[in-house]
Amino acid sequence: MTIIVSLDIETTGLDENREAIIEVAAVKFNGWRIEGEFNTLINPGKQIPDFITGLTGIDNAMVSNAPRLRDIAHELTAFVGDAPILGHNVKFDIGFLRKAGLFEYQQTIDTYELASVLMPAASRYNLGALGQQLNIPLPATHRALDDARVTHACYVRLLDLASELSLETLQEIVELGNFVDWDAGWAFEQALQARVKEGIKPKKTTRSSFPKPTLAPITQKDAPSVQRTEEPIPLDPEEVASVLEYGGPFSQYFESYEHRGEQVEMLKAVTNALSQGKHLMVEAGTGVGKSFAYLVPAAWFAFQNNTRVVVSTNTINLQDQLIKKDIPDLKAALNMDVRAAVLKGRINYLCPRKVGFMRSHGPANANEMRVLAKLIVWQLENTSGDRNELNLNGPIEREVWSRLSAEDDNCSTETCLGRMGGACPFYCAKQAAQNSHLLIVNHALLLSDVSTGSKVLPEYDYVIVDEAHHMESAVTSALSFRMTQNDLDRMLKELGGSSAGVLGRMLTETHNALRPSDFGLLQQKSKRATDQTFRLEQLSKEFFLYLGEFINAQREGQQQNNYSWQLRVVPSTRSVQGWDDLEMLWGQVSETMSHLIKTMDEIYKALGELSSDGYDNVEDVMGSLSTLIRRMTEAETAASGMMHKPSNELIYWIEVNPRGERLSLNAAPLKVGPLVQKHLWYEKASVIMASATMTTHGDFRYVRNTLAADEVDVLSLGSPFDYESSTLLYVANDMPEPNNFNYQQALDRTLISTAKATGGRMLVLFTSYAALKKTA
Repeated sequence: MTIIVSLDIETTGLDENREAIIEVAAVKFNGWRIEGEFNTLINPGKQIPDFITGLTGIDNAMVSNAPRLRDIAHELTAFVGDAPILGHNVKFDIGFLRKAGLFEYQQTIDTYELASVLMPAASRYNLGALGQQLNIPLPATHRALDDARVTHACYVRLLDLASELSLETLQEIVELGNFVDWDAGWAFEQALQARVKEGIKPKKTTRSSFPKPTLAPITQKDAPSVQRTEEPIPLDPEEVASVLEYGGPFSQYFESYEHRGEQVEMLKAVTNALSQGKHLMVEAGTGVGKSFAYLVPAAWFAFQNNTRVVVSTNTINLQDQLIKKDIPDLKAALNMDVRAAVLKGRINYLCPRKVGFMRSHGPANANEMRVLAKLIVWQLENTSGDRNELNLNGPIEREVWSRLSAEDDNCSTETCLGRMGGACPFYCAKQAAQNSHLLIVNHALLLSDVSTGSKVLPEYDYVIVDEAHHMESAVTSALSFRMTQNDLDRMLKELGGSSAGVLGRMLTETHNALRPSDFGLLQQKSKRATDQTFRLEQLSKEFFLYLGEFINAQREGQQQNNYSWQLRVVPSTRSVQGWDDLEMLWGQVSETMSHLIKTMDEIYKALGELSSDGYDNVEDVMGSLSTLIRRMTEAETAASGMMHKPSNELIYWIEVNPRGERLSLNAAPLKVGPLVQKHLWYEKASVIMASATMTTHGDFRYVRNTLAADEVDVLSLGSPFDYESSTLLYVANDMPEPNNFNYQQALDRTLISTAKATGGRMLVLFTSYAALKKTA
């Protein structure tokens, strides 16, 4: 192997232009053998913030007599020599050092980039978590030498994982990496060379000769499709409830089975609601066993009538519990061949056609390269194409995924079958949903499907909404609008120009296939769109700059903090000095955006004519263009409504995010009840909402009013648990605030010490999935 130097620094902060290094360490190695180590504290010439001391243990006294960076620069560069520099998030470390004039042309390798690709479903990629997942017996301590040692060990283990990839996969990743400057490219080249030295010769390839995406074929395609039932056969509540009695199927199937009266009562109520076509709200306390109380009658009813019952949840955890545990247990206990499926929104599924296009044409930047290589490795073992089975770390990776997802307004079942032979994950999931008795979805899809008319879900008349206490916020979210300058810039960047983005792809695909006159017309339209894009970028910057000035004037004299600041836009706001100028500026943005949308539509129609003439290569561009037209139209319509034609049914506000002073235009519905009433209570035969918390002081009036549920039957059940004698409430008062730099570290320590104190008998609940993933 080649000599490599693992390098790590500790600093006074994150900004290389304002902060300084306080410690540097380097470990020179060849494979597992360490050739030498270098470590020293550095006097930063400024005070070390308290939170940095808390993180690293390095305080001002420790560095007061330490050398300055310039004093040890020669010794450090001599130690490193010409060896490649390895780091975890190496751009951070090398950025500070290059700012000081060191290692300007050195090859860099990033274990974060490698881990992202080689461990695509890993829960976390920070150095400490990565070391644990790779079984590295060294701690990552936020001290430079310790972290450099861990980074070295992680690299060697990751290189072992790379060596397990097939020669074809390694070769493709290396060739794709040649398109961009990527901090994992060198390591994959080393892995490929090692395979070649073993006597395995790489094939001569072209971009089109690499393996096509391998994803799941349509499952359950031979299963009979379930139908809407005009006159369903009702269930006998006593017969259905008998499965929960002692001696019944559940007591025989589950060990230590406990009969719960509240569960039986809820089951009977759900059975009656489904059979009689009634709506029902059920509040059932913790421990009642809500999921089986509605799953048993729902499965029985759907199976007996060959119809479909949709079950909507708010969280992924409950969705996974239902489809992976509860429903399989129910099927086994009742010996019932009921079919169940999960369906998510289009953006949750990978489009193999788009991935194939990027594999053929290459990534445009390092972020695209990382995500593309991650997907190539992920698809070797995962055939679902489901985003939730992959770790997309941060908004940049999620943005790349969105461009590779099945969110394509131009793609229908017929076109997908024709293009991909039915191997698209979204249409596989949609086919399974069409054939299912129980269809599990989340609130967001349920509500967006009915509110936008997207018709992702198959026809259904019966729906059970679990975690119904989130219904109001879910409806609000589904109908809300938010736009920042970054949102608009991302759309314009995605559209691109003559050599990038959707327009660039269009010109590349059509250049050699069209007659010069036809290609010239496309070029003209593309040039017009590019000019309009440039003007729109300038106008939007001017608008948001003035919006910031307007907001600063409104909050002058108010105390600033770390929380978002909001300004409600009400009639009196529109008479404040400066608002007229704001409206005028938005008018210019809106006009230019409308012209751009019109040009994009002309290009779309021109491509449609080519497609109808048998030129299929433009279909991918048409899909991307169609989605962009929709998104841009929605943004223009919503923002223009806020600025020029406000609706009495919406609430408008301007928000300032303290991070980067990011501004956003926002709108949300004033009342959500009318939507629920129109699309659920009035339209469906039976809607059942269940939750552990639906009443206010034991009364359903508030939730009835909120969800327009005046005529809905209600049932409130207590919990079988004796909380007063079994529960101790303990509130910790020594934790930092959640926005504090040390919060996650303190939370981890607290959970570990609590788990030790309770002997491991502990359940940890989180209010956000992101926090759960960070801690897990």
